[in-house]
Amino acid sequence: MRDIKKKDSLAEIVSPYLDIGPVLAAALVSTDGLLVAAAGGGVDLEALAAHSASALAATSALAAELGGPPRLLSLETGNRGLILAPLTKDVFLALAGKRSIMSLAR
Repeated sequence: MRDIKKKDSLAEIVSPYLDIGPVLAAALVSTDGLLVAAAGGGVDLEALAAHSASALAATSALAAELGGPPRLLSLETGNRGLILAPLTKDVFLALAGKRSIMSLAR
């Protein structure tokens, strides 16, 4: 595992996701809804962090009823998509972008 010395290094971890065609924003988010690190734009990243944490919490409760934690949560709207992937019990990855981002979830 990489030794992370400063917060800027966290942005370096998420910024390569912007090289994936439909990804417009990538973020590490705490399960408390705080933005840990982000790269890109096109969305309000602070709001994305807060709302995504709430959605993941609800999904986690539902997944527990189905026998385990969620591996991935995806949301598709008319022209945008969102993928949430838990990394640890405290942090998840959020990828937002064009609707074609959904192909990454499949």
